[in-house]
This record gives sequence, C-alpha cells and structure tokens, in this order.
Amino acid sequence: ATPLYGVDLNPPQSPFTKGADDKISMLTPAQQAVDLIQKSQNILIALPESLNGDSLGSALALATTLKKLNKKVEVACVESAPDKLKFLSNAENLKNQLTSLRDFVISIDTSQNKISRLRYETEDKILKIFLATPQKVEQRDIKLEPGPFYYDLIITLDAPDLESLGEVFSLNSELFFNKSILNIDHQAANEYFGEVNLVEPTAAACAEIVAGLVENLGQNLLDAPVATALLTGLIAKTRSWQNAKATPQALNLASRLITHGAEQEVIIKNLYKTKPLNRLKLLGRLLGRVDFDETKKTIWLAAEPADFIATNTASGDLPFVLDEVGDLFPSLNLSVIFWPDNNNFISGIAQSKRVELLQKLALELGGIVKGDCLLIKTAETAVSSAKEKLTSLLNSLS
Repeated sequence: ATPLYGVDLNPPQSPFTKGADDKISMLTPAQQAVDLIQKSQNILIALPESLNGDSLGSALALATTLKKLNKKVEVACVESAPDKLKFLSNAENLKNQLTSLRDFVISIDTSQNKISRLRYETEDKILKIFLATPQKVEQRDIKLEPGPFYYDLIITLDAPDLESLGEVFSLNSELFFNKSILNIDHQAANEYFGEVNLVEPTAAACAEIVAGLVENLGQNLLDAPVATALLTGLIAKTRSWQNAKATPQALNLASRLITHGAEQEVIIKNLYKTKPLNRLKLLGRLLGRVDFDETKKTIWLAAEPADFIATNTASGDLPFVLDEVGDLFPSLNLSVIFWPDNNNFISGIAQSKRVELLQKLALELGGIVKGDCLLIKTAETAVSSAKEKLTSLLNSLS
C-alpha cells in the first residue's frame, strides 16, 4: 500500500537485524524505528547546533507525538529557537544543555556495621555525609558508582554526524556511546551512526520522514500543532516550494497536513513576511557590490564594518543574507560572504546545495560544515587575498 504521507518508509532493500533469541529477522528501518520507540520510555531528541525550520519543526512534531504515547521526551540543541520559529508549540521548551543525566550511588556494606543515623550538610561547597554506627566503617565498605542513564533512547534529527550536534554531543559523549540512537535524516552525506538509521536521501526534508513515522506509531496522532510543525519543516527546507526539494511527494504531504489543521498562513507570515528591516538593508548594501561568476555560477559578497554599523547588524546576520541570495538566484552552485573579524582576519561563510563540495573545502581550509553552509576562518587580512585563495581551490576541485 502507498504510505499516506508520500514517502516510502518500507523500501524493499531491508537490512538484516538480530531478532529475539539471536534469530535473523528482516525489518525495515521504519519498522526498527517504531520498535525502538515502543521499547523506550525516556527519550532525548538531539538537534544540530545549526538550527533550522526543518530540524526544529520535525523535533517538536515528534516530541508532541511521543508524549501522546506517554513517553517522557526532551528536545536539546546548543542554540535557542530563532525568533521566526518561536510561534511553534513548545519551542520555548528547547533545552540548551543536558543536566542530571544519571544518579551517582553511594553504597555502604552494612552486613557487619549497622547504620543507626545518617545526616548531611554542606560547607564551603563540599557535601559532607555523616554516619552513626557502633563499629568503625572502613573505606573498603563504601563505594561510589554511577547509576543508569536517565535517557534510554536518543533520536537525532537532521544531523549528518554526531559532531554536528555540537556540545550536546561533545559534553555528553558517554551517553551517546552507551545508549541506542535512532538516526533520522534526509542528507546523502549522513554517516549512518545510529543503531537504527532512518535515512531517506530522496525525502524533501526530515519532516517528510517524521510524518511517516508519526503515521506508523499509531492512529489519530496527527493534530493541528503536529501538522503545523511538520509543514514548517517542509516549507523551510524547500524555501517555500522554490527549490529542487519541492517534489510531488512533498507537495502531496503538504496538502495532507493542511487538511489536518496545519496553519500555512501563520507559517508563511513568520518565516517570510516578518523579515527584519535592518537585515534587508544589509542585503541591499551587499548586493550593490556583488561579484557574479556566471561560468561557475558563484556569487561573491563582502561585508565591511561600515555595513554592520549602518544597518545595526552583525556577522550573525549574514546567514540570512545567504538564504535570501539563494532564493533570488536558485541556480547558484556556491555563494560566499567574506568579512573581517574582530582581529581584522578575514572570515567567511560559503553556502551550497552540493554538500560534498563544502566537505572538500572544509578538508582543505579547516572549516566547519553546518547544514548547507561552511564556516571559514583565514589568516588573510584582505578580502581579495581570501577570495583568490578560495577561487584557486575551487578550480583545483572542478
């Protein structure tokens, strides 16, 4: 049967997985995902540190659905929800760091020494525990051991690798290495790092995959807030149906979500009709000095301190400029913005639909890939030198 939401979550190429009693059973990734969720009670949804409408919308939709199934769920990301996405239900509950991952247990052997009284107090940031016992307590009778982790399942969304989660992973790596991971993604560059990998490169967005998962988890789980969150992911990832990700399957899903109460007008208003005037002014100034390489379909932009001062913006507003440039010139292979940092060294952001190109550039330049962007720091003090170096590298890779 054709899945309701237009993405085939049961492909014929099913992986072999160990079943009960070590018997080999054939389960599709979608079936494995449902099984893993059903067996779990405390679930962490971890998002890339570079948040977007798809990752956050998908996470909130999935979290709401899991709570309906009486699961305890938390959503974590290094970044807070951007202003344009705060209209989504429960966006304010996003956790920026994980606390109380597990208890630590102090065990005392009382087979020979009975404890008659226990009390504690804090002094100079030190917790002191006092035990009253008729006999002497030896150090060997006391043990400090870590208890079990609070979470029994981690779901990653829109993350090609664990490193893309930022400090949510790096500060809690022991958790990730000891618990099952359900890896949900639509990026071809995904490293398949999960115990279960629900990776669909043909899907338009993670929201498309999560919609199918919601359907598979049970009936009547798709309400208006969930549908709105999923449609937000689709609209954000397809740039409001203006890029190549706007497939017939994605459009079919959008129609279904709207029939389930998704508030399309609210989404469009928040994503696209509330663009800050100062950012639009910055975009206008930079486009006035645009350098377009028609042969390589590359746009070069340069922001100067005067641009930030005149528009009351900062380098953190430049990803907005790149997104707008991508909408204005959908056939681009690459768009780059350079600007001087506080030490007058040239930094840059490169955006491309070709993730493999960004990864190759990152290997050569030592940059960091976040979604469809590459963050670059150079030792150059002139934009012309940084551009020349990057152009030479692009020529060698073509």
